[in-house]
Amino acid sequence: MRPTGRPQSALRQPLNHILGTEAAVRVLRVVMLSDIPVGVSELARLTLLQASGVARVCTKLEDLGVIEAVGRGARNRQFRRAARFGLYGPLMMLFTDERGRAEQVMEELKAAAQTGSAPMRAGWIEGPVARGADGPGDPVVVGVLAEPADVERVREEVWRKLLDLQLQRDLAFELRVVTIADLKTASRERRAELEHVLPLLGPPPLDLLESRAAKGGRTKSPRHQKHGDLDARSREVGRIVADRIRRDPSLVDEAKRYIERRLPLASSGERLELEEWRGILRTMSVSRLRRFLVQDDARATRLRQSSPFLSAITSKERRQLVAGPVGAK
Repeated sequence: MRPTGRPQSALRQPLNHILGTEAAVRVLRVVMLSDIPVGVSELARLTLLQASGVARVCTKLEDLGVIEAVGRGARNRQFRRAARFGLYGPLMMLFTDERGRAEQVMEELKAAAQTGSAPMRAGWIEGPVARGADGPGDPVVVGVLAEPADVERVREEVWRKLLDLQLQRDLAFELRVVTIADLKTASRERRAELEHVLPLLGPPPLDLLESRAAKGGRTKSPRHQKHGDLDARSREVGRIVADRIRRDPSLVDEAKRYIERRLPLASSGERLELEEWRGILRTMSVSRLRRFLVQDDARATRLRQSSPFLSAITSKERRQLVAGPVGAK
């Protein structure tokens, strides 16, 4: 958009200058919601912007008094929200409400996916919203896994709830009800899409493809497995991740990016886990992190259940771990 030929008053319309570009909004969102100062490189990573552009935005916002710098020297400068700024309260409320709205929508979608009379094995969000790449007007694509005999009943009941939510939230929804047979016969493109979902109920859909044992019997679902089995499998996943981090430390940065994408959509309980992971990834060296991933203590065991290292292990590997004994070839 070309610059306007007739400027407006900075006293009466200060938001023109504060929120004038998407880059400024992205930077402000991170700074306003962060309880600690954030450097330019970290802001660039979290906002998916170039560091040079972030630096220019920070300089402008600092000149406006919206944020303030801490630290000495260009390389050590970090930025935090300026509590003395006149619109500090409304800006905090704006970004807090934005995050709260996303959290509330996720909770309402989880409730819609857990409708009582029609049993479902899993529910998830897929498509652009799951990848964090949706634009204005894009639908929220909700997927549900049901038994063949229950497909129509599930479709009717879940869609009724989604329609109510659509009216309340002014959002567009799309519902896809599938069966295990649909997943098994899905095209390569469809499977690739289902590799990146946000679970609402139960495990990710592809993780259920290996739910039957090799001889045709049923394996125990995660709900019925012993805690020891689950802990052993999560520790095996941790071992695989630790080994891959040793070869590719950039997986730590990818995990940090996953946390920042997931936080706005997480429930209050999940957010606490993600915040704890964020602190771990910020403070632990790579070698210490690798040791933590395979520790047997209560904290490591608990946090492995919400591991942010999704890109370090494939869905096929996770399914193989669920389908067979730990360590089986």
